[in-house]
Amino acid sequence: MPYFTPKQRFKIALGGFMSLMGFIILALIVLVITETIDTENILQPGLLVDFIVVIGVLDVLAGILLLRLK
Repeated sequence: MPYFTPKQRFKIALGGFMSLMGFIILALIVLVITETIDTENILQPGLLVDFIVVIGVLDVLAGILLLRLK
């Protein structure tokens, strides 16, 4: 088993987090575009958009953090 420094482990975990957040955003967008889910029936109006914005901001912040950890 290779040895990773704590900084490298953090980078790997952050990359996995970014991949997960990106997949969630993509899946929600596809579901809304194909009208598989109706946002008004599932959530309060605008809550899905707020949820996607929060996930997007977390994704951007994680990306900035990864760039600073070079």
